[in-house]
Amino acid sequence: MTTSAELAYEHVKHGILNGEFGGGTRMPEDTIAGRLGVSRTPVRDALRRLESEGLVESAPNSGARVAKWTEVELTEIANMRILLESYAAELAARKIGLNQIKALTKQCDIMQLASEGDPDIAKVSASNLAFHRIVAQASGNSRLVASLEPLWHLPMVLRKYSLFSTERLDRSVQHHREIITALEAGDTNWAQSIMHAHLSSARIYDRLISDTKDGRKYGT
Repeated sequence: MTTSAELAYEHVKHGILNGEFGGGTRMPEDTIAGRLGVSRTPVRDALRRLESEGLVESAPNSGARVAKWTEVELTEIANMRILLESYAAELAARKIGLNQIKALTKQCDIMQLASEGDPDIAKVSASNLAFHRIVAQASGNSRLVASLEPLWHLPMVLRKYSLFSTERLDRSVQHHREIITALEAGDTNWAQSIMHAHLSSARIYDRLISDTKDGRKYGT
């Protein structure tokens, strides 16, 4: 059975991730409680949980707000993901099992289907997250997975994918399939390098999109 705190947590988290609650948006406990038909206590618990994940910020006498990140902070987070997930892929190449390989392949298939035609951004994002989480879990390092969790839950994820063309999404799927091949082969160097290249290319693409939107030119 879903508890009131879990209901409040999922409601607010979904709103942040899909862009309904933008950075800096106030999150009054009484408003959320009234919308969900619960007391303020489970809402307070949910906001604390989201704060521990980095999605919500709170300050004395001002309550909770959706977190905001500077460009420098987002770059730091992207760099942390590259380092940690590349290491996770390296470890996973030594330990991954057949069931996890099958699970990764399934997520690739889901993402590919969701990317065709008019992309289903929510489904693409969900399958992408599931893929990266499976790789990290296959590393067998629980502390590494725990360190990655807050980095995965940035509200940038859906907006980032909404900027991707079908061609860009297809390239991402192909990267995922190559990661699977490297893991299946047990090749630690290959798994580490393709994960590094995959995440680095996404970061560079985001920067180019940002530069284009700002009217700036960029090099290759």
